[in-house]
Amino acid sequence: METILRIFRKELVQVFRDRKLVFSTLILPVLLMPVFTFGPSLFLNRLMQGAAEKVQEVAVAGLPQEALKALEEARLKPVSTPDPEEAVRQGRYPAGVAFRNGVYRVYGRLASGLTESQVAVEKVKGALQALKEARAAETLRRAGFSPKVLSPFAVEVVDASPEGERRAGLLGFLLPFFLVVFVLSGGQVVAVDATAGEKEKGTLEALLAAPVPLLQIALGKTLATVAMALLSGAAGLLGLALAGALTARFGGQLSGREGQVMALGGQVSLDWGSFLALFLTALLLALFMGAVMVSLGLYARSFKEAQSYVGPLQLLVFLPLLFLQFRGFLELTTWHYLLPLFNVALLMDALLKGSATPLQAGLTWLSTLVYGGMALKLAVLAFGREDVVYRN
Repeated sequence: METILRIFRKELVQVFRDRKLVFSTLILPVLLMPVFTFGPSLFLNRLMQGAAEKVQEVAVAGLPQEALKALEEARLKPVSTPDPEEAVRQGRYPAGVAFRNGVYRVYGRLASGLTESQVAVEKVKGALQALKEARAAETLRRAGFSPKVLSPFAVEVVDASPEGERRAGLLGFLLPFFLVVFVLSGGQVVAVDATAGEKEKGTLEALLAAPVPLLQIALGKTLATVAMALLSGAAGLLGLALAGALTARFGGQLSGREGQVMALGGQVSLDWGSFLALFLTALLLALFMGAVMVSLGLYARSFKEAQSYVGPLQLLVFLPLLFLQFRGFLELTTWHYLLPLFNVALLMDALLKGSATPLQAGLTWLSTLVYGGMALKLAVLAFGREDVVYRN
């Protein structure tokens, strides 16, 4: 055990000697995550609000007087144009309206997502819809009917999500994703330097020549990788949690098409049991990925080659995480919690929302521990093969 700790300490000391590396891995994520998540969302929210309050010019053709008045009441300035569609396509106006053969045709440049054109189009649609309802109500009154027949009943949509799921918001999806990202980036620093880096420096052969069991060498380097991965993950999550709190504090909601509202913030509230379960899940994930990166780094001929191996590994790890956003369309079963990486993302998501069960946690932890043990065994076998160690 003393030998494992010495190797563990040696690898971490080498990393922490590089102040620039420590700053970029542990401090910079805390500072940048609020900027990357909270900053753009708040800025976009302010832009959308400003566009909604602004009086925009819209190209019109053939509109009756009542429609022009409705647009003006909706904070729009109609400008007569022979071809509103072409005027919008050229970017001279954010929106356009043409009335032909009893049809109002609204034009906008909507392919680029949330833009001022979309805001203007929504304002035009709202004004025309209000005009349509007012005309229908007037027709009914003239015919002797009450305008209430247009709305015989009301429809209300109520969010029936559990409290934990509603409180977590978008942060509940982002947290597992970014945790894996920071675990990989932090562990890569130690894993690559402790294997391929020592190959280039010529110190790995001396270490292997020492009377130390290969298992202890592999464990020492893997545990150092795990420790740095957890520190990096904690730094990233701290920055993400800060970003979520700031976004929720300053009103992080965007109104989308058809009245949809997207919550940009979120709050994570965990009891000690859930917190420990989340930490254990991250620890097992770091152990699994750390052993895999140590094996890849040892197989590489150089530091640069090791980095080229870790890049595709990150893409491979992100693949199951991308499917996490479609979990609402999937019928999750027990065997899903045995899939590597996907099970970790599912369990973290459930823990943050307060819906995790002991069976889900047990299957995820046991399977991830088995995968980590297999990866560690692979690393030990790699240390024992001369054609791998001396592959340069």
